[in-house]
This record gives sequence, structure tokens and C-alpha cells, in this order.
Amino acid sequence: MLKGRKRELWEKAEDERRRCQQWLMNFMRDGQPKMLTKVELREVAMRELKISKSSFDAAWIGAIEESGRQDWYQPLRRSQRTRH
Repeated sequence: MLKGRKRELWEKAEDERRRCQQWLMNFMRDGQPKMLTKVELREVAMRELKISKSSFDAAWIGAIEESGRQDWYQPLRRSQRTRH
């Protein structure tokens, strides 16, 4: 059982993962095509959601598994990328 500061940090990290996973699910639902790379999504999530890299990485796996979108484990092919 975690106590004190360790518990506080664990709860903060869990909250970050949960918020990020919910955010990622919006991109993965309903067979939507993958338009951004994992790195690009991580940068946006870290900036907008104020989360850590490790929280994003854990949320990324959770969102893929929850959505069933195993194709999101694969890198985005250049031809699929949108022009910025």
C-alpha cells in the first residue's frame, strides 16, 4: 500500500494516463485513419494535457488495446501523412 508522497505521485500519474487515454480514443474510434505519428500526438498531448512522456506512452498502449486498433502500433506510412 502506497502512502504519503508516493501515493500522491501515483494518483497524479494515473490521472494523466486516464485523461490521455480518453483523449487518444477520440482519434482511434470508428475506424478513423491515423493522420499523425505517435511522436506528433505525444507532443500535442504533452503540451495540451500537461502530461509526462511516460503517461502518454502508457495511455497509448491502453487506448490501442481498448479500441482494438492494433494498426496504430504500426508506423504511419509517408503516403498517409497529411501536409502541414
